[in-house]
Amino acid sequence: MKLYKRNIAVLLACTVFAILAPSCQNAARPLTAAKRNENATRPFTHTNFINSPDYRFTRDMWSNDDRLAAANGKNSRVDILVGVQRGRLYVNDEIALDFPACTGKAGHETPLGSFRIQEKDRDHHSSSYGYVVDHKDDTVNADATPSSKIPPGGRYIPASMPYWMRINGPVGLHEGAVYRDSNSHGCVRIPVEACKILFNKLTVGSRVNVLP
Repeated sequence: MKLYKRNIAVLLACTVFAILAPSCQNAARPLTAAKRNENATRPFTHTNFINSPDYRFTRDMWSNDDRLAAANGKNSRVDILVGVQRGRLYVNDEIALDFPACTGKAGHETPLGSFRIQEKDRDHHSSSYGYVVDHKDDTVNADATPSSKIPPGGRYIPASMPYWMRINGPVGLHEGAVYRDSNSHGCVRIPVEACKILFNKLTVGSRVNVLP
């Protein structure tokens, strides 16, 4: 009888675990908006995405694979929305990708207007900003310029700006740290996953609109 009770208890515990395990896994590994779009039984539309309460602060991206596949430099444009710190890739005037962005902070605001990509450089480095390291290669100034003081044995290292797309003088789109508020020196920082797509799909001459 004790063995029977123990088996019943084990069976009940296994049943409960089998029921709860999927939800536990989902809680530990939350799906991104893009994954929800792929896996949902009903399409997770862009309207659903932008109407979600955390849209302004989420780092999730939304995409439409068919539209991305059709994207090229002639039928695509990018809108950077400073107010919500997001970017959108349009293909034939339909949204193909919605991604987080980080524009210029106070005193270094990203200029508003309509621009075109003037230059692309996969491994670009800034001519205006970087950081200073000492003789041990430890960073002593993380927000330096070429004129910043260099300690004995130290050096100035220009900031890396991968997937660079120049739009206006020293301002461009590039991969970089993306905060959920304006924090750059004027450029538009974009997560690497989105920046790779833009770099590969857009060409010199593609339109980039920076909007309030």
